[in-house]
Amino acid sequence: MGIDAAARPETSTPEEAVPPADLPAPVRRFRMLALAGGPPTFETLRIETAAMMHRPRLPPVPLRITMAHRLGHEFAHDIRIGVGRLSIRFGVDAFVDGHGVMKVGSKVDSGPKFDRGALIAMWGEAISFPIAWDRLPGLAWQPIDHASARLLIPWAGGTIPIAMGFDPGTGYPTTFRTERHKGNGPLVGWEGLSIGWRSYPGGIVAPSRLQAKWDDEPKPWIDMRIERIDVDVPVEATLELGRRALREGTL
Repeated sequence: MGIDAAARPETSTPEEAVPPADLPAPVRRFRMLALAGGPPTFETLRIETAAMMHRPRLPPVPLRITMAHRLGHEFAHDIRIGVGRLSIRFGVDAFVDGHGVMKVGSKVDSGPKFDRGALIAMWGEAISFPIAWDRLPGLAWQPIDHASARLLIPWAGGTIPIAMGFDPGTGYPTTFRTERHKGNGPLVGWEGLSIGWRSYPGGIVAPSRLQAKWDDEPKPWIDMRIERIDVDVPVEATLELGRRALREGTL
């Protein structure tokens, strides 16, 4: 995933959103690249990936992850272990109805720390699609330098600052860096990486590979290769997995 960005706590409507001319230079350049030739707008997004999960002192685990977004509002990951037809549902990671939830097997985690972390995860993916930027009132950008900017996501009366780095050559995001709670623990530095930007059918431009890394671990814990992207497709069944997990965690 990649980018350097920031946002203000004040709320706004899409009509009040920052005009493109007022965006930091690397953000403005990326917006132009991402919107050129693609659909003028879309509401839903589904991304199919083949992934490998790496955990300390454990062998790598192959996963299939379907990412479903109601873009800029909520998302859910349907996480399956294994490959092909032999895969089985392993977990769900979601931000739905304003709350985050993580379910692995029969264990469900939710609460304020998961709300914050899931919101960060959602925007780590949605930020690649500039049409989503106006859908979060108060989202804002601050300049850093010619190849980075700060994204500010409104949260709990303040903002979550996210530093985003852009490739000076291609103009596409490369890094998405902030702090997240690791489970129910303290905040830890967290970075998403966007690798190999390319065009997909329908004019969509997105990375071909996504990674995420904690600062206290030596290498990325997840490595996802994007196989397919579809827009304006039904995603409610996947989002419902998150809602169901959230209900289980709050019984």
